[in-house]
Amino acid sequence: MPTLMALTGTDIRIRTATQEDGDTLVELIALVDLQLRAEDLPGALDPMRHALTDSDDGPLSHRRNHFLIAENSEGVPVGAITCGPAKWMSDPNRSPKIMRRRIIERISTVHGLAVVPAYRNQGIARALLQHAEQTFRDAEYTALTLRHDRSLTTFYGQLGYTSHNRLSLKLPTGELLSLVERGWKHAFKVLAPTASVTTVQGMPTITGALSD
Repeated sequence: MPTLMALTGTDIRIRTATQEDGDTLVELIALVDLQLRAEDLPGALDPMRHALTDSDDGPLSHRRNHFLIAENSEGVPVGAITCGPAKWMSDPNRSPKIMRRRIIERISTVHGLAVVPAYRNQGIARALLQHAEQTFRDAEYTALTLRHDRSLTTFYGQLGYTSHNRLSLKLPTGELLSLVERGWKHAFKVLAPTASVTTVQGMPTITGALSD
């Protein structure tokens, strides 16, 4: 996949990550409060390192994962976003086996969005997220999800995300898949006209994202 280049108003270039960026991505994503003990953080980020060894000539940078790095004018990494399938998508206790492949092919998750403190409030996080969204649209994904600290509800709301205590997804069978994680809020945004956010059982719900 070719390197993605973009120039924001703050003279920031956005590119796809390579296998050599493993340490850089870990350092940047570690800026996010993942609500983990320090000793547990390396292990939690190991799957990201492993995913970086994959490559693909499709629209995503690393098969089902997509990693972007923002650099300043001197080529110093100042931000990153990491996206890919969420654990719940392949969890037999949460996701019906018959639907797992379709979920992974239609919905992705932002695992980490980080900007170094000196470069915050300059639109870099917004640019990273919007670049990722467009890539997933081009790849025919129908929705993007993430979890965030409650203090970021307004930020994601301004970018078109719906935040709620639960992630709610309506399956084509009519069943409702609902996920809650203590201490986090979930946010989601539909990327295709076939999908929408409707109210089901009193909750904002991703609807139509898995339809044929």
